[in-house]
Amino acid sequence: MTAKIKNIITWILAGLLAFAFIGSGITKLLGVEMQIKNLESWGYPLWFRFPIGLTEIALAIGLLVPRFRKLTIYGIFIWSIAAVITHLQAGEANMIVGAILFSVIAGVILLLIKGKQQIKEHKFNSNEKENKFLKQRA
Repeated sequence: MTAKIKNIITWILAGLLAFAFIGSGITKLLGVEMQIKNLESWGYPLWFRFPIGLTEIALAIGLLVPRFRKLTIYGIFIWSIAAVITHLQAGEANMIVGAILFSVIAGVILLLIKGKQQIKEHKFNSNEKENKFLKQRA
């Protein structure tokens, strides 16, 4: 797979995941009835919708900023673990699929950007060796 195709796939997956996090975060911040019912069923106080919603929006933004994408993905892994625990404790085992899917997508993005970084490092190391060789000949 070429670097360009990896980059396109990375942006598509990051965009889709960011869209999902933005939607979830905004509905929590706005206090949409479904989100209020979810928080109550999980046993969380209603004010929890603010830190959870802001965290989800921050994760969405982080996915769209390449410099922060890797760190954001680790944050998504932590968010997913918390979501799975929350759903299991609330007796909503069927709801963990979403959190697991988010982690899988984040993992794919991580693999794609790690491959991209390795290519950059290889090019850098190759150029460094070439420069040393040229300096020795001069």
